[in-house]
Amino acid sequence: MNIHKLVKVLASAGIAATVVTGLQIDNEINTNNTIQAAEKENSNTNYKYQGDTGFGDGQFLLNDAFTKTLEEDGTLAFNGHEIEASKADYEKVKDEQSEFVEENDQKFTVRGDSVTKVVFPIQDEQLEIDDIIDSYGDDYELIEHKNKPYDTYVFKLGDQEDEDEKSVIAFNVEDDYVVQTVIGYSSSY
Repeated sequence: MNIHKLVKVLASAGIAATVVTGLQIDNEINTNNTIQAAEKENSNTNYKYQGDTGFGDGQFLLNDAFTKTLEEDGTLAFNGHEIEASKADYEKVKDEQSEFVEENDQKFTVRGDSVTKVVFPIQDEQLEIDDIIDSYGDDYELIEHKNKPYDTYVFKLGDQEDEDEKSVIAFNVEDDYVVQTVIGYSSSY
């Protein structure tokens, strides 16, 4: 009789465990569906880069997801540092003390809790300025430097009416190739 009672107790526990597990699975499925729907709504304006940039050919700068993130003022991050890339973002924190942080081969300018600029190299003779113009358009400011070996092409991206609200990306170009990229506003490139 003890074995019979033990079997009944185990059977009851098994049924209870199945019901609890079934409820957990059902709740997880509903939660995942909600999360997936939220991700689909926001996935077009997020771009996260991990690692060095100088060992690569810079092709990620031509990626549609990358340019769309800048155009839509989405979340752009390099090695975990989210970049606030417009002049308006810079103006909000310009009176804060600047701190410079290096992560891999990127140099970040941090003011308060905001990263207002990232500067990083691109491997020599890999990314032509013509490819950048094809991707970003021909609405840019060209800064010709007399005391530097490169010229700078500055693009402001986005459909905001206020130019200061647009994300800024600049390319330092030497002999028609990008050698360095700056994302974020700078009073001088």
